[in-house]
Amino acid sequence: MNDYKIGRVVGVSGERIFISLADHSDGGDTEEGVPPTMIINLPSGTGPAPLLIGQPGTFVSVGLPSGRLLAMITTIDMKESSPLQSEIKNAEVEGDAIIEEHKRVVSAVPVGTLDAAGTFERGADVLPTVNSSAFAVPPATIDSIYRQYADGNFSLGHLSLIPDQQANINLDAFLSRHGAILGQTGGGKSWTVASFLQKIAAFPQSTVVLFDLHGEYASAFGGEADVISGADIELPYWLMNSEELLGLMVDRSESAAPNQIAKFKELLQTAKDRHPENQTLGLDRITIDTPVYFDFSEILNEFRRLDTQMVAGQRGERQGPLFGQFTRLLMRVDSRLNDRRYDLIFHPQTYATSASMEDLFRRLLGETSAAKKKVVIIDLSPVPFDVRNSVISLILRCLFDFSYWYRRVNGASYPIAVFADEAHIYLNDSDSDAASSRESAERIAKEGRKYGISLTVISQRPREVSATILSQCNSFLCLRLSNPDDQSYVRNLLPDSVRGITSMFSTLRRGEGILLGDSVMMPTRIRIDPPNPTPHSEDTSFYATWNEDPEETDVAGVLDAWRRQAVTVA
Repeated sequence: MNDYKIGRVVGVSGERIFISLADHSDGGDTEEGVPPTMIINLPSGTGPAPLLIGQPGTFVSVGLPSGRLLAMITTIDMKESSPLQSEIKNAEVEGDAIIEEHKRVVSAVPVGTLDAAGTFERGADVLPTVNSSAFAVPPATIDSIYRQYADGNFSLGHLSLIPDQQANINLDAFLSRHGAILGQTGGGKSWTVASFLQKIAAFPQSTVVLFDLHGEYASAFGGEADVISGADIELPYWLMNSEELLGLMVDRSESAAPNQIAKFKELLQTAKDRHPENQTLGLDRITIDTPVYFDFSEILNEFRRLDTQMVAGQRGERQGPLFGQFTRLLMRVDSRLNDRRYDLIFHPQTYATSASMEDLFRRLLGETSAAKKKVVIIDLSPVPFDVRNSVISLILRCLFDFSYWYRRVNGASYPIAVFADEAHIYLNDSDSDAASSRESAERIAKEGRKYGISLTVISQRPREVSATILSQCNSFLCLRLSNPDDQSYVRNLLPDSVRGITSMFSTLRRGEGILLGDSVMMPTRIRIDPPNPTPHSEDTSFYATWNEDPEETDVAGVLDAWRRQAVTVA
């Protein structure tokens, strides 16, 4: 264990340690302290190695009765040291000048302890007291800590301040316990996600489902990805459970809602039981939530009949018992049936039988060809806003149910990693329209670990993402966050011992982040490896574009694509 002393502890709070750096001295057999350049020559097996002291994101160790406390530096200050009153009087008597002294004080947050053998453990039973010695931490110690914890050789990049050191992480911990990638616009989220998934796609087999709201990632993974465009995706109504169907049909605030719900469940059960294909499936029983095909028009026709039914009475015909109870329901459903944006749900062409369910799931899992696709991109950019939540909700619920039943059938998991880009839009706590997609994601966040399905949320507005989901995330990759409200929100998600690290969020470069949580042994400032190829998320250069020679703008082509909701390929 390194014994190069750099200073002493001058203050300890619940989550911070303050260290005063000593002046450099090289007398006798030992060298200690930090010169004005802040670079020390640390002894090593190959000779003195230069090491920069005090850089935020680097580490120091502090002496404990039984080992060392490892702490990450967050700030460094130069503070004036006021002379004592006795020193002032002596100087006046002797006629000497008083020289102002400046102390270099480092603030650090504890991350764990090192025992005498160099074994690292998170947390600390005791904190140091004032006057405890502080020591430099060589890169070899950091390397050893990462190797102790990382499972395999999965790395997202390199340590920002030790470029030769790979930032290895425990991928199982990041995925199985859910994670979050947070950062403001321009902080490098798309870049980071593409790099992360390209490394996952390097495994012989993997299954990743990525929700792409802006069509950025289609070209980022080459032949390893299958892009399912929102323009031709089908998620038929018969895959929905009864509650999802009711959400599309029934306004629960209506006085007629109880009658509508009860009658719909009755008709749904009958429609599933009666369909000829379902009678040949050999199922012991079919419930209203069994994913089998049924004729939706059959249910609507019965609603129309009951809504206008006239029955015999003592003085001629009178209105039936449910007359007018379904008028508003039928208006809502008809508006969706006539809205072509809902064709992917109500008018399936490819998946219109119970047998087609296997083909749909193979597509969602990248299993449609001999060469399995490791990343399935759900390109939702062509899907209208008010339909998007229903699509995301259904996909998430289907993936969860598949994982659940796969484990029940096989006794082992089928690992699926779901990456939710722009999660604040459809996993929003305050948006009632996002309730269905948010609830499906919350179920994965709360129960997915048991069945091998993981959720990683990606957002530039963390305070708008479901608190339930973020509370289940145990790893955070935080890119640049300069908004004080977002910083405060993320700070409250973290353990007390590492909250001080959030002060560094606003200083991070593009493509640089701080990774903390269960997937790394200690908080780590890393430089993400560049993706190759990159996603289409680059900033527009106004300067470069406006300096080009003028060209005729194809306004007609743009408007035609807008109307068609598709790009025509010549």
